[in-house]
Amino acid sequence: MSAPRPNPFAVRNELVVVVAYFFTYLGYLFLHQENEILHWLSLVLVPLLIVHLLQRRRGGTIRGCLGSVGLRSDSWKRGLWWAALLGIGLSAAQLVVSNRSAEFLPLVRSGQALYLFPVALAFLLMTAGFTEEFFFRGVIQTRLGTVWHSRVGAVLVTSVLFGLYHIPYAYFNSNWPSHGDWGSAISSAMGQGIVGGLILGAVYERSDRNLIASVVVHSLINALPAMTMIKFGGG
Repeated sequence: MSAPRPNPFAVRNELVVVVAYFFTYLGYLFLHQENEILHWLSLVLVPLLIVHLLQRRRGGTIRGCLGSVGLRSDSWKRGLWWAALLGIGLSAAQLVVSNRSAEFLPLVRSGQALYLFPVALAFLLMTAGFTEEFFFRGVIQTRLGTVWHSRVGAVLVTSVLFGLYHIPYAYFNSNWPSHGDWGSAISSAMGQGIVGGLILGAVYERSDRNLIASVVVHSLINALPAMTMIKFGGG
């Protein structure tokens, strides 16, 4: 069964409010970078509450709210297998094309990746892989697509917002190579964010807006970089 298609006029207010929330939140990130626990509040719970309250005014339920972001019990497996294969392929490609491949390869050759990769993947599935997909694909992209009657336009714009979201992290976070360099931070965040957003947005739409599919791909793409941080963080 396909995802429900709400009336564009019914979600226009949702779109205006969540986009306003995004830019307010983005300004906050330039003052304070959040940890993964706070992301659950800022990217999941608060947006969920906003959408639920707006939908409740027209008789909506929390189940319907979750369904509107792509968490539907009747179709959570839709596209999951090919999405997982895509994520594994993109993750493996980083071993060859990434500028951080020199960090990945020794862990693979030594066999440490056999336990570091699953740990990193599990961590991402519960943190950034889910929280970022919930907000950007589940909340923003769905509402853009409904209001504009264009899935392609929604993917493009959401990808740009996804890139903007990463700028404060690219500049202030010491784990980013662009740390402390505005030009590098902007180009790195926008480049990675837009490309990643296009891939994840396409996965989300291709899987009939199944949020779990894009969460899996997101987590697999980021698992190798996260794996190195776990290793080096642990000494």
